[in-house]
Amino acid sequence: MKNIKPKILIPRGLGINSHEELKYVFELAGAEVDFILWNDLINNPNILNNYQGAGLAGGFAMGDSLGAGQSLANRIKDPDFIYKFKEKIEDEKFLIYSVCNSLQIMAKLDLLPGKIGTMQNDSGKHETLMWDIKINYKNKSVWLKYLKDYPGPVFAPISHGEGKIFLDEENLKIIQDRNIVALTYTQGYICNEFESSRGNRYNPNGSTANIAGLAWKGNLLLFPHFERFHHNFQRHDRHKLKEYEKNKEGLYLPTYLMFKSAVEEMCKHIK
Repeated sequence: MKNIKPKILIPRGLGINSHEELKYVFELAGAEVDFILWNDLINNPNILNNYQGAGLAGGFAMGDSLGAGQSLANRIKDPDFIYKFKEKIEDEKFLIYSVCNSLQIMAKLDLLPGKIGTMQNDSGKHETLMWDIKINYKNKSVWLKYLKDYPGPVFAPISHGEGKIFLDEENLKIIQDRNIVALTYTQGYICNEFESSRGNRYNPNGSTANIAGLAWKGNLLLFPHFERFHHNFQRHDRHKLKEYEKNKEGLYLPTYLMFKSAVEEMCKHIK
């Protein structure tokens, strides 16, 4: 019997520049990926019906300094597209991975649960570094299914100037009560078991409650670029991960496990 792969749609253009990495990790996990220009998707949003999921890449969309995704958000604010996209966001069978600029775009289009915004980093500058990540084990997202069993340190790159996720107390309580927080920045043990690998500064942008990622229904929205970190040889401290490597390919397991669980879930909903 022929192995049927779930189909993923990745919009590209208008400054998005990490679509190739996102395509690669979806394919590595067993999916089939198509690119489409944002303009074509906006003009025909029903194209989404032909897919089991979508990957929304990041990367200085129309100039990160122009409001970190605001320009692209304005560009895609077409009523028909927004209606269809909201339908997919609420569909538990349609899985969405959204990172960096695409998270900012969704925030500016008010497509997130509760009122969630993004702001300039507390550092006042663009941050491009690796960071330690902690999993919220109470979050029931399928994206975290296998990642919760990974025994090693979880580590991912960030690159943004407006990476601060901001919520007021009311909306923070809403997402905490619903366990929507998926990942947080945390002190880690990669460089030293007793110190953070970032020293005392373990929140790279000042995000409320150290939030690095959100997940609800089939959605996973992140600032850390897991899709850009798919092999252990990319890590400067890879020699410290030998005890956690369980494959000959040198894959960075946290990324692979994240996308593997999502692709397996999408396989269940192929018609």
